[in-house]
Amino acid sequence: MSHPTFKQMMNEVVAFGSCCECGSCVLVCPHNVIDYIDGKPKQTAKAAAPFDFCGISEGIGCDVCAQVCPRLGEREHHLAARILDGNAVYAGEFGYYRRILAARCRDANLLARCQDGGVVTSLLAWARAAERIDGAVVAVADPARPAAPQPRVVTTVEEILASGTSWYTYCPNNLALEEVERRGLHRVAFVGVPCQITPVRKMELCDPAFLDNGRKKEKHIERQRKFLKGFAERVALNIGLLCSEVFLFDGLMVGMIQKQLGIPLEAIAKFNVKGKVLLYLKDGTVKEFPLREAQEHARPECHHCADFSAELADISCGGVATTGWTIAILRTPKGEEVFDAAVRDGILETRPIEEFENSMRVLLRLARKQRERVPVPPGRTARFVRPAGFGL
Repeated sequence: MSHPTFKQMMNEVVAFGSCCECGSCVLVCPHNVIDYIDGKPKQTAKAAAPFDFCGISEGIGCDVCAQVCPRLGEREHHLAARILDGNAVYAGEFGYYRRILAARCRDANLLARCQDGGVVTSLLAWARAAERIDGAVVAVADPARPAAPQPRVVTTVEEILASGTSWYTYCPNNLALEEVERRGLHRVAFVGVPCQITPVRKMELCDPAFLDNGRKKEKHIERQRKFLKGFAERVALNIGLLCSEVFLFDGLMVGMIQKQLGIPLEAIAKFNVKGKVLLYLKDGTVKEFPLREAQEHARPECHHCADFSAELADISCGGVATTGWTIAILRTPKGEEVFDAAVRDGILETRPIEEFENSMRVLLRLARKQRERVPVPPGRTARFVRPAGFGL
């Protein structure tokens, strides 16, 4: 199996324009060659060198960063077969899965504060209280920058409950895994959009044997292995959020909502998209405007993503074509066991997916549309196609 290189990542992803800004390459770099600057990886070890130069890669060898890039090498529907095939029951347009259903939390107060059915927040809070996890990586509103999310590690039920909203602008959750390690946490739940789940799975799946190329000291191999594998080893549960695109903060939040519509960002309590944009204000009023207007501020990098439904997660969640309910796709035995335990403990109530026919139609349509929109990346002659067996 060939392994992508730092040079390929910088040219075929960053320069090409498909970098999703997850920051995973920066997170796993063992030698401080790249930093996260203006949302992109930048070579800072040798300022006079070309942007795609890494002395370690071209010297003793490394390229750990390129192995975890979600836009390079194997993509989600190739990796899914390695993670989920054999454990899944079905294989469809939205990936492998065991069950799909609608759910919502039973706590009415929490439900009013959270997105859709409040499943992710209530599941995390229950798992922390039950000591199934010792923390979670989530996105929370930045106190210094209203309506702008920032990655955070939360370790108490109270912190988890306070994180239960989505802002639809990008937040590099993967970078928070460094804090997970620093704080000595070993069983965290990682919550992210598809392009953030994928790097975690790539860390998990990558065989570090390639690092031993006969030119390195054992201490260098061990350091590179630790950075390649160590962060994912601390993730006990992956929860993926359904996502077709997110928006540019300065364009949508500042330019359109605050300046054009005259709505102060600090007045917004919750943000949601249901075929239109819904702004829930702290005074109890709801403002709305057409989704097509918001899509003028969509991140162009999102159009390189073929994974609408977080196909590599243990559980995928989203409020697709529902109000007050979350569509939950249980993909792995681990995800199914955790979800069912929360139901047994009275945290969640569920309804069969057959009662949400429109949600299934929209889910299938968006999953298919997202794959078909992806431009052909460098080094390939065609779009990514499903492995045999899909569409059952």
